[in-house]
Amino acid sequence: MADNLLNKNKEKRNLLERKEEVKPQQSFNRSSLFTVNESEHTNEDQKKDTPRKKAKSKTTTIRCAADTSHRLNAIVTSFNLDSVNELIEILLDNYEASLTTDERREIKTLLEVYKRKSKK
Repeated sequence: MADNLLNKNKEKRNLLERKEEVKPQQSFNRSSLFTVNESEHTNEDQKKDTPRKKAKSKTTTIRCAADTSHRLNAIVTSFNLDSVNELIEILLDNYEASLTTDERREIKTLLEVYKRKSKK
């Protein structure tokens, strides 16, 4: 019976043999991989000239209620904003615009104090 099992394996074709030669659809060489496209280079120069948003600064964590966090995330998602930080900046700008000049001056002074304090 053991001879029978061995003979059956010999009759089957070898599954590792390929019928036809397989070739890639595209081929690459080293010289084409490391060349610089001039049109891309000019696009990069144009991108450098465009004004950027504020430079990324140090991030912190602010505690708030879970419901407040969910509300912020819902507004960010529904208005396609980049982040909660962007939403908070918009809200703060609108709030500060409604303040009187004395209140704005007080906030400006406190901001300078907090910035000096954080540099230490």
